[in-house]
Amino acid sequence: MNDLYGISRFMWNFSVLSLKLKRSDISYVKFILEGYDGLGIVTTKDRFAAEAIVTCPVSRKQSMVKLLEALVHEGVIKEVHET
Repeated sequence: MNDLYGISRFMWNFSVLSLKLKRSDISYVKFILEGYDGLGIVTTKDRFAAEAIVTCPVSRKQSMVKLLEALVHEGVIKEVHET
């Protein structure tokens, strides 16, 4: 079996969260999450409907949820759903 850098035997578990946010804040949310190296990845699902997907390692999910809750409290994110 070929190993990619010796890590192919590991199982990578990810959590996926769906966000509904203000259209004008898509880049802001991406910028904030990029500042936390390794916390997660933001992908814009629909820029017109202002929907995004956040993918994060299960081991970092609790930290991600706390950050997203802070952005909800700030009024940047309208809704967060686990998919």
